Amino acid sequence: MSEEIKLSVVVLVYNTEEYLRDCLDSLVNQTLKGIEIITVNDESPDNSLLILEEYQEKYENLTIINQKNSGGAVAGNKGVRTAKGKYVAIVDSDDIVPLDAYEKLYNEAERTSSEIVIGKANILMDGLQKEILYKKEREVWKENRVIENIEDYLDIFYDAFYWNKIFKREFLLETDSLMPPGMLYADRPMVHKAFLYAKRIAIITDLVYLWRKRGSEAVHKSISQTNSDIKNFLDRIESYDYQLNYFNSFGNDYVKNEFLKRNLDRFLFPITGVIESEKFKKVYFKEVERIFSMVDDIYDNDLGTIKNLYIYMILNGMSDELIEFLQVEPKGSILEEKGCYYWALPSFRNNQFNIPDDLFKLRKLLPQLIQFDDVKMNDTSFELVNLTIPDAFEIKKLELHVRSRLNIEETKIYDINLKDPSVNINLSDFDNTDVYDIYLTVHYDKSVDMFRITSRMFTNVVKNITNEWFKLFFTKKNNLSLLGRSIHFNVLRADEEKIHVGVDQYPANRSLELFVQNRVSKSKVYFKTEESAFSLNWIHFLDENATYNLYYEIHGHKFRLSAGRIAELQEKIFDWDDTSAKLYRTDKNNVSIESGTFKRKIIGIRKKKNRV
Repeated sequence: MSEEIKLSVVVLVYNTEEYLRDCLDSLVNQTLKGIEIITVNDESPDNSLLILEEYQEKYENLTIINQKNSGGAVAGNKGVRTAKGKYVAIVDSDDIVPLDAYEKLYNEAERTSSEIVIGKANILMDGLQKEILYKKEREVWKENRVIENIEDYLDIFYDAFYWNKIFKREFLLETDSLMPPGMLYADRPMVHKAFLYAKRIAIITDLVYLWRKRGSEAVHKSISQTNSDIKNFLDRIESYDYQLNYFNSFGNDYVKNEFLKRNLDRFLFPITGVIESEKFKKVYFKEVERIFSMVDDIYDNDLGTIKNLYIYMILNGMSDELIEFLQVEPKGSILEEKGCYYWALPSFRNNQFNIPDDLFKLRKLLPQLIQFDDVKMNDTSFELVNLTIPDAFEIKKLELHVRSRLNIEETKIYDINLKDPSVNINLSDFDNTDVYDIYLTVHYDKSVDMFRITSRMFTNVVKNITNEWFKLFFTKKNNLSLLGRSIHFNVLRADEEKIHVGVDQYPANRSLELFVQNRVSKSKVYFKTEESAFSLNWIHFLDENATYNLYYEIHGHKFRLSAGRIAELQEKIFDWDDTSAKLYRTDKNNVSIESGTFKRKIIGIRKKKNRV
């Protein structure tokens, strides 16, 4: 490379052949010029190395380092030490970097003379983007900042990812802000040490990284998807002990204490393991009690009543009481005394527990305290009926956020009147081929809480609600979502060889499928997807004396294919040597196929205008 190397991108490669090309394509096409790409192959047993070699032949700025399997930390450090760029970035090889991300990060680094520049990341799952909602990470990226004293913005410790940042390379080497070799959770020690020693850190609100979370069908699970076994837990503890050592060396007890407070929730994340395993219980209580006992003013946090009760029981050796508490859904009335509100859970003022009243004082709204009477939908709108929240918080504003999964920057916001807390939403506001997630956003004086609306928040039992254009449904995690189901097809016709279905327009991400399903066996056969069309050969599914229903599937939800969705439907009978088939409109105006023996005739072509 003859030009100046502005940025070195270190790509950690292990067993990601399914996603590797997407990652590399996003790097070789960056708008920032002067990038070198260093791929470190950690003896990947799949075809990742062949893919790297393929790209190396095409791109002179891409190099390959092969190492014996030693883990991501060793691979990352080797890449950083090999790099020649002024700045360095580290990327996981199953993720994607938006094409202008490094140009934005680099320009901000140069403009502000920062050792670290941080940008926003989103989750990428099954082709859809989602905002990262873990605790306060998203708050870190919400506002442009330049930080010259770490004490001015301690919430930065909520962000522990290496991949949504660029670092000045010499700074990382001079401060030894690298990943500890052999450590599973090696990103946190690297990033937080860099935060401590950086003279200037810049934050931009631009999207700079897509973090792939692999779906249930993924063959290889990422390490962040296994978090309840003893080894995984002890790896987390090892990471924190490593961090505590350099915080002690840094010599600022206040910063160390605030760092620990902002990580309390990570220790509580695997807490349900104490119910499942006696061995895990012993290890968990020993290690977490040790770390929690180091924290001053430990209950001065934003975790809320339930998690502070966990902390209290851990610190006071109440393992049996905690296990009992974990197995019962927390329910209790709201008690007002002398201007304060308490959540009167069964353990409140219970002689068996003797927990101080102050831990039950309501300082933060919890999802358990949010209640709707009902959710309704008609042809033109849906309504969330009668929101109830205890009068224990100084709420300034309530909003309903309806956020697209296909374009997470697209969010519709509706004000909720505190005096008339029902909200009616016009369905014409939404794309009827998109899917949306629904949140309640609560604004206080100095903070904002966002809650995913769940089935548990409804007084009445709510089932999926469907009209011709949309479906209100609850996800597998019982979260309320809105699905646009209005797909229109140009034509459905068939000849002796196959069935052809033309579609007006694919929804975003081409998340539309068409299939036939045997009414008896329930077996499915999917159509082949073509450009603006689907096709299926008769020979691929047609059995003698069987009836098939036609369905379309959008974003994982299936619906009967109605004749009313097809502008031109050709009903017809076909004869072959061994069987016949009839493509027809049912009495309920759906489309079906029946095989058997029929008198050969053409029923005809019926045309219908699209409904707008």
